[in-house]
Amino acid sequence: MPVAHCPIPGCEYVTEDVEVAIVAALITAHSMVHAPGPSAKIERVKRPTIALAGTSEDWAYFLSRWTDYVAATKLEGRTKVVQLLECCDEPLRKDLTRTNGNTLTELTADQVLTAIKALAVREENTMVARVNLHNMKQDRDETVRSFGARIRGQAGVCKFYVKCANCASDVNYTDAILRDVLTKGLADPDIQLDLLGDSNQEMNLEDVFKFVEAKEAGKRSASKLLDSNAVAAASSSYRKLKHVNQPTPKDKTETCTYCGTRGHGKSSTSSVRRNECPAYGHICDLCNRNHHIESVCRSKDKPKLNRNINTFSKNSAVFDALCTVNDTFVNAFDDSCTLSESGVERALRINHHVYDKLSETWVKKRSASQAFVNVVATVSHDDYSALGFDLKNKCFISATIPAMADTGCQSCLTGLKVLNKLGLRESDLIPVTMNMHTATNVGIKIIGATILRLRATNDTGIPIETRQMTYVCDTTDRLFLSREACSALGIIPDAFPAVGAYAVNAVTVNPHPSPLATHPCDCPKRQMPPPPPTRMPFPGTSENLQRLKTFLLDHYSAITFNTCEHQPLPLMDTPPMKLMVDDTAEPIAHHTPIPVPIHWREGRFRPRCPFRRHRASPNR
Repeated sequence: MPVAHCPIPGCEYVTEDVEVAIVAALITAHSMVHAPGPSAKIERVKRPTIALAGTSEDWAYFLSRWTDYVAATKLEGRTKVVQLLECCDEPLRKDLTRTNGNTLTELTADQVLTAIKALAVREENTMVARVNLHNMKQDRDETVRSFGARIRGQAGVCKFYVKCANCASDVNYTDAILRDVLTKGLADPDIQLDLLGDSNQEMNLEDVFKFVEAKEAGKRSASKLLDSNAVAAASSSYRKLKHVNQPTPKDKTETCTYCGTRGHGKSSTSSVRRNECPAYGHICDLCNRNHHIESVCRSKDKPKLNRNINTFSKNSAVFDALCTVNDTFVNAFDDSCTLSESGVERALRINHHVYDKLSETWVKKRSASQAFVNVVATVSHDDYSALGFDLKNKCFISATIPAMADTGCQSCLTGLKVLNKLGLRESDLIPVTMNMHTATNVGIKIIGATILRLRATNDTGIPIETRQMTYVCDTTDRLFLSREACSALGIIPDAFPAVGAYAVNAVTVNPHPSPLATHPCDCPKRQMPPPPPTRMPFPGTSENLQRLKTFLLDHYSAITFNTCEHQPLPLMDTPPMKLMVDDTAEPIAHHTPIPVPIHWREGRFRPRCPFRRHRASPNR
């Protein structure tokens, strides 16, 4: 019998010594090994698009996408120019035609790119782009890599390069700037402090990314470990409640509140209604809520809302686009809005707004940031001894800590991390009976308390210190200053929260301040003018000239000749002053400040108060 070899070169397959028909079958079966398999379908490359009034960052991204598209499709010649023109949206294509006529297809691809860039990229000020870069912040739920991609895209238009003085080549220092911007814009202050306090201050940009990523991963893992017990307890409670609420045969005879029928109970669990209730998964047309029908809906008086709410935002991570809705906006998106005689029927989500008194309108603006103040925290043996606790063998450390000024907090609160910075341990805490709750009435587990001396410096360099009994818990890493501590440090007035005690943009200070706040030095206290003298205290002779001068200085020492700068001037009992401005007058910008009057300049015609805190504004 014949023996056949595989006809494919390089293959050593040989059939056995069998019949001819079997040999043919074996060779045919073996040939399937060399047959190519079915090829995977390759997705068609999408053509990039470009629009009017874009930024340099948008143009750089388009060029990158266009280069990849040309390489994948192998476009050449006139076809390449036609496809490039098709990348433009309709307004940009119209402007190109109006500018260059109908000769666009006769130009080269590079010439068409130049013409597109002239219309698609608006002129930008490099300094403005750099200021915007330094103002960028990481969002709360944004990863550090995503934040780095945003600032890197913005840095692409900032032109961070200089000419080398020796070789005249461009030296790019973008990474050094990005490292500083990334550090400044971190959303987590604890990670930011750890980064700034690390011994290695020569990190490059990639090292900073790895450092922050490791810290973020550690925080996420720690939160999962801390919440595991709470989740298990909640799951156990849910199972118990679910078991208790199982419908009984008696309940199944009652009418269901979701579909209006009987047979599966009045208020069955979701697992029962999923299989037996016909209203499960139904969306009510009256209130737009799930799992009940219109006949049993309890919200019949509520207007119908559109479920498909589209959010139009250019960049969800940056709040740069204005949030305004006008007739042009509605017309541009009339396919997603339902209009009636009263306007738009669907609900639009907007960002936080603040009412601007100057323009008398609502302005889109972020909420004010949390108030932090740097305080130097120390622990003293004397404070512990005064309360009957002995820590003489303990060595304490002073530390500068950013504290949150929380006027709603009744007692100072901190965490174990701050405690460790001061050289204290959990065993050094004072046992207390205090119970504390959050703003949502959730209990705070107090481990103990410590006595802290908090010291801060005001604007004039004068240190202010207060001693506060600070409670310690394990659910925070920050130091919270109570209302009492804020008042003791001079952050808020003693009369807080007195309505009208401090008026925004007011010229005068509080007319009824506390005596300690208005008279902390040896200067004479400001008083109301005394009655004028009715007779000459001394004869008006040249010999009594100095005596008369001394008499006048003493008589008016508390008012006219009182040069103390930290006491407020008394208010005048007159109607409020009004500025008479013509409503039709056209405002003119003045960029040169008005000179300070000579009698208000330092060192002229009046001595300087040695206990000066701030300059009191003159009341005219």
